[in-house]
Amino acid sequence: MGAATQQREVLEELRRQIRRMERRPARREGVLACGRPEVEALLPGGGFPRGSISSLRGGPASGKTFVALSALREAQAGGGLAAFVDGRGELYPPAARALGVELARLLIVRPEPARAARDAVLPGLWAAEVLLASGAFAAVAIDVPLRDVSPARAEPLLRRLRAAAEKGGAAALLLSGPGDPAIPAALRIDLDAVRLAEVDHGA
Repeated sequence: MGAATQQREVLEELRRQIRRMERRPARREGVLACGRPEVEALLPGGGFPRGSISSLRGGPASGKTFVALSALREAQAGGGLAAFVDGRGELYPPAARALGVELARLLIVRPEPARAARDAVLPGLWAAEVLLASGAFAAVAIDVPLRDVSPARAEPLLRRLRAAAEKGGAAALLLSGPGDPAIPAALRIDLDAVRLAEVDHGA
């Protein structure tokens, strides 16, 4: 299967799923809280900006997934829908439920990986772009293997994500690790430098 054919299939399946879900107003303003005071104290306005990309950077066990899920929970608490693009296949839904995320209102997308290793990140980014631009979601978390793509190739892909977030008004939370390409984000937070409360927050 070629990359173009795979892209069409990924996008069409996401469109079908989005049509089945309750749609929300496309334009949202302000910030999205994450429910973690130690993180919100570092964020301008006390939350993640809507209609923009926020970069949650950190190594293993830094808590970036924990913070992203906490923000998705807050988006749901405000009456919105949330999505998680799990390009690594590492999201554990029971852990999300334990944090208060309502799984019935969380769209988890696990795109099939591309055959070529250098293209492994593409299906996840295509999916994220559709979700962000749809206007159906208050928040979208994106966890894809960015390290597998060169900085020159990553830049236009990530700029498309930024444009999609601006169009749909969602808070985009892009998880990244050491060695990943620079992200054109409105806000960047290094979770390795933040001392989260003593809970089992995992990645």
